Amino acid sequence: MGRIKVGCVRPVRLQSLSDNREWLHSRMLLPGFLLVIMCGATLFHFGYRVGTAHYQRDLLLAKEGMQHLWQGKERLFALALGTLDTQSIARTQQEFVRAVEIFTHIEDDLRFIPTVAASLPWYGHRIHSAQHLVPLALALAQAGIASCDVLNVLAVRLYHPFSTQAHGLMVTDLPMLTQNIHAMQASVAQAVDEAAQLQSSDVQDAGIPNVLNIAHSDLPKLQHWLDGMVNVFSIAPAILGIGAPIHYLVEILDATELRPGGGFIGNYGILTLSEGRLVSTHITDTDLLDQPFYASGRGIPFPQDDHWFDIARGNWGLRDSNLSADFPTNARNAESMYQREGGDTPLQGVIAITPALIQSMLAVIGPISLPEYHETVNAGNLIERIHYHQLGRGGEGPDYVASSDGYSSLRKHFVALLAHHFVARVRQVGTLHILQFFRLLADALQTKDLQLYINDPKAEMLLHRNHLDAAIQASRGDDLFVVDANIGANKANHLIKNMLSDTISIDEQGNATHHMMLHYAWTTRGSAYGLPLYRDYVHIYVPRGSVLKRQIGWQPRGTSSDAGHMVWAGFFTLSRNQTHTITLTWSVPHAAVRNGDDWRYHPMLQKQAGAVWITHIQILLPTCAAVKGAARGRNMLHTQTAIFDFSLVKNTALNVPPYVCPK
Repeated sequence: MGRIKVGCVRPVRLQSLSDNREWLHSRMLLPGFLLVIMCGATLFHFGYRVGTAHYQRDLLLAKEGMQHLWQGKERLFALALGTLDTQSIARTQQEFVRAVEIFTHIEDDLRFIPTVAASLPWYGHRIHSAQHLVPLALALAQAGIASCDVLNVLAVRLYHPFSTQAHGLMVTDLPMLTQNIHAMQASVAQAVDEAAQLQSSDVQDAGIPNVLNIAHSDLPKLQHWLDGMVNVFSIAPAILGIGAPIHYLVEILDATELRPGGGFIGNYGILTLSEGRLVSTHITDTDLLDQPFYASGRGIPFPQDDHWFDIARGNWGLRDSNLSADFPTNARNAESMYQREGGDTPLQGVIAITPALIQSMLAVIGPISLPEYHETVNAGNLIERIHYHQLGRGGEGPDYVASSDGYSSLRKHFVALLAHHFVARVRQVGTLHILQFFRLLADALQTKDLQLYINDPKAEMLLHRNHLDAAIQASRGDDLFVVDANIGANKANHLIKNMLSDTISIDEQGNATHHMMLHYAWTTRGSAYGLPLYRDYVHIYVPRGSVLKRQIGWQPRGTSSDAGHMVWAGFFTLSRNQTHTITLTWSVPHAAVRNGDDWRYHPMLQKQAGAVWITHIQILLPTCAAVKGAARGRNMLHTQTAIFDFSLVKNTALNVPPYVCPK
């Protein structure tokens, strides 16, 4: 045969069928990432049906690479759902290492394909796909290796996060962790670039378009998460006590006596972290801090804006420091109160916890035994047993007399001992459930059952940018925030069901008119441990410029502004076995925003810590509206109406499809 020269490929003389077979084997190995069908067809036709044995071996190699990558992914997910241990991480990492070895070999072979092959009919299409899918698989495997390096450090340093004996995260660990996160960012960015070169139509195998759709949608989310991890490591010393111990003021919120910030602060404590480990914590009665200060004649008067809170005895203290729905404001007030009233621990932040988070943790670690009281407390009876011992027949004395063991006051002694046994149980079994705890804490930040304030400005700004600071969010278009405050001196809120119904009509100019009903039903049996009348002072946050047109069912208490919102206030009362409804009608100018021919309306409902509303929202678009796209969304009743039914357990933006109004 004659000499052949293609592009920059060295001239090769194909002297025999055997040489042809060997050249194809050494220069045209085309495995891939889910490329079994594509690459098989390409090799088969290029090889002119020769070298079958070699080809089959190469297909097995490709399948093996995919199996290692898939197995590594499955093991990684299992680690996230189970317990971190170095042996499991090492086995997971080995899967990714083997996948990298295989796909690197494959990528090297792809470089020897003649340039002209990419221009051939039928073959070129598949070669193009292979040249992007193989690097995509390689990048994902490399990201898997880096993720295992990160997990290995965390497993070694934080395997016993509740132990005070071993070392935790060190300052010297942070550069390595950050370096591996950067490596993951680079690998995922490459995978995103490769996926961007491919469309579902580029491949014929039915399974591959699915993978591409996942890559197009999920890899950008992973990039966003990795960006957040880099930020977390940058502030880790300030929030985890790496380099020096840090102390948080902990507030235990009683959501059965609801306050704007989540609940009455009946108990508080100091939590100390060092190197990411829990060093100590102690919960005691807030009155042991507040009452001696009041008795000394050095009481703090309430701010002018909080005079609506009429059940206090004229002295503002830690127990009443959360009268705002904005947690950063409450946290700064709490730190100030603690210091003014004699607290002597230097604070680096504030943590507020509702009973819902404690119940979630009890569901993981199991019931807590209190031998001192011959009691067992679980997620189901937590609130009832606390109330029984604090306010019911199990009470031991007043809240201004300390218990003999020094844990708390006589009245809150049960709670203090419960907290003591709870922390001991967490120390005992926490290692087995550490990843579950992390997920619970992450979810609680979203639901505001865990509220966190950090004095370090960089750390607090990171929380704020990610909407994890429990602050009142700025209004963007249209939003609604209902905030209740129990000023009836009782524990009635867990016995009252709250339902919110709002019908929102959008006109052709984008103005929104709300017809909202707030329904309160005290129909659940149980003791309210206090006065029989529920008294509620309500604040309703709406966008600035909103016009209130009608209000029924409450005593209006004026209008103010806060956190970029207009705030309407009102008051009502409710007795046992009764229901009550408040009706408000208002308009919001330019709530829907026009962008070119498109109109967009994305209202948001903000959630009060400690409260849950059963919510029904009906949005009526203008009669001229035509929803864009064939898929109008599962919430679209028809082309002009969207329905949303949900429990408001976190801040929720409603996804109304864009629409056009023909001129």
